[in-house]
Amino acid sequence: MIYTIIQQMFNAIQLGAVYALIALGYTMVYGILRMINFAHGDIFMCGAFIGFLLATKIGLPLWLMLPMAMCLTALLGVIIERIAYRRLRTAQKMSLVITALGVGIFLENFVMLMVGPATKQLPQQLPGSIVQWFFKYNITVTWDRIWIIIISLVLMAVLWLFVNRTLMGTAMRAVADNKDIVPLMGININQVIAVTFAVGSALAAAGGIFYGQSYSIDPYMGIDLGWKAFIAAVIGGIGSIEGAVLGAFLLSGVEIFTVAYLSSNLKNGISFGLLIILLLIRPNGIMGKPILKKV
Repeated sequence: MIYTIIQQMFNAIQLGAVYALIALGYTMVYGILRMINFAHGDIFMCGAFIGFLLATKIGLPLWLMLPMAMCLTALLGVIIERIAYRRLRTAQKMSLVITALGVGIFLENFVMLMVGPATKQLPQQLPGSIVQWFFKYNITVTWDRIWIIIISLVLMAVLWLFVNRTLMGTAMRAVADNKDIVPLMGININQVIAVTFAVGSALAAAGGIFYGQSYSIDPYMGIDLGWKAFIAAVIGGIGSIEGAVLGAFLLSGVEIFTVAYLSSNLKNGISFGLLIILLLIRPNGIMGKPILKKV
């Protein structure tokens, strides 16, 4: 019994790492712009397909394909912000929401036009052998999943250091705190927002590639996984980096144990039910802070 629980916990950690990489993009953009980028799930999908093309058409190994896909997806995020969102910053919030949804639909159809609607499988570029120490306890743990978890945690740690220990990170936190005052301090808001979109998109690309190493990818994968990551960000407290990571692992744990001990048909219902209950108890999420309006 205990070994079965350990197996499910390991599965939850791996899935939670992917959710966290996507959720960080949601929470960073919201923290800076107070905007929900509903196209972010489709940016995650584009990152997965960019990695797929780099691996299959050019034949790049993972250690080259991953950073290149992250850079190209970061560029995509910056382009989307510049073309679709920048002129709407002072518009009504509904205009931004509709635009984000439109961007997502465009990305889905563009990728489908380029690669077709069929599901694809990223080439297995991580060692898939079983870790024998776990296997002797009837726990199936493979080295590729361990590497996915390790690399994901390293990326999250690098993001935390970037936000909390660099000048650009300080600027990002200042803009999140009061974007009306920071221009008086010489901070270029456009640059900060562009970097925010670039970093969030790059992390989403890494999540897409890691997801593609374990599962299949398709042009519509960003819809379901994007919503899951958004739920994770809200559960943890949208706008909080630590909260997004915490919410991602909590959500993945709920999903994995629901499938293992109840039914896969209840997975989404319980996930959204958890969101509703949590928002009733803590409207700002587990680690979120209430927004104070100064008068």
